[in-house]
Amino acid sequence: MERRKLRILRGLVNISLISLVFGAILNLLAGILGSYYVLIIGFLVALITFYCYRRADSEAASSMSYYLWRYLPTLIFIAMPIVAYWSSRDTQWTLADIIHAVQIGCSFILPIICLLYVERTLKNAQQ
Repeated sequence: MERRKLRILRGLVNISLISLVFGAILNLLAGILGSYYVLIIGFLVALITFYCYRRADSEAASSMSYYLWRYLPTLIFIAMPIVAYWSSRDTQWTLADIIHAVQIGCSFILPIICLLYVERTLKNAQQ
């Protein structure tokens, strides 16, 4: 595959990842905070994620710093709030909680993991 096409595909994957992280933040915080705060926080998260992805792009795909910059936003903005929310609950899980967890997993976590894998494969092919 030609280099230009690989760059375009990686760009599309990055846009998809940033939009998924932005959507996840909006979804997770919508019930907790007001709409304006959620939009501001979501926008800041998208900017930080974009910065981290740009830093990762400057690193070699096999280096540890690449993985740190690439996966840090996902861990901080998606995984940690989910783990903190469900670990702080003292009550038994209800059916609604299980359905909500499956929805978050299918809507955000699984697509993000798949896109991170595709992006890494494209970066390796590009080098």
